[in-house]
Amino acid sequence: MMLVNVPARDPGRWPMSPEAYRDLVLDRLASRGHDLSGRLRFVDLFTPADLRDRYGAWGGSIYGGAYSGRLAPFRRPGNRGPRHGLYLVGGSAHPGGGLPLVAMGARIVASLVREDFPGAPSGAGGSRSRTAGTTR
Repeated sequence: MMLVNVPARDPGRWPMSPEAYRDLVLDRLASRGHDLSGRLRFVDLFTPADLRDRYGAWGGSIYGGAYSGRLAPFRRPGNRGPRHGLYLVGGSAHPGGGLPLVAMGARIVASLVREDFPGAPSGAGGSRSRTAGTTR
């Protein structure tokens, strides 16, 4: 699998078609010694417009709104949403995009849920810890 990041905008506004951009990327790889031309079994072009249309991603952006500059990480919304019981996790929420950071965000949200709902069952992990050391 190859993922090539592009700006979140409609491909109709790109300087070239998605197919031409795919060919450009493959040509650049080949010119650097990584010729994939005879090795590709299929190619699926998935543009920001596809992401927007299929999944409702804002503007086709995989990570939500774009923030730039040194303060960008501090501009992301926190993990508590605007309503009680609504939590935000993912590339556009704190701490940010990429699998490790999204996993950290999930851990943060799990602790917020425990904090906000102290009497609620704690899930599979909690079930195991409650039964640890017991016999059946």
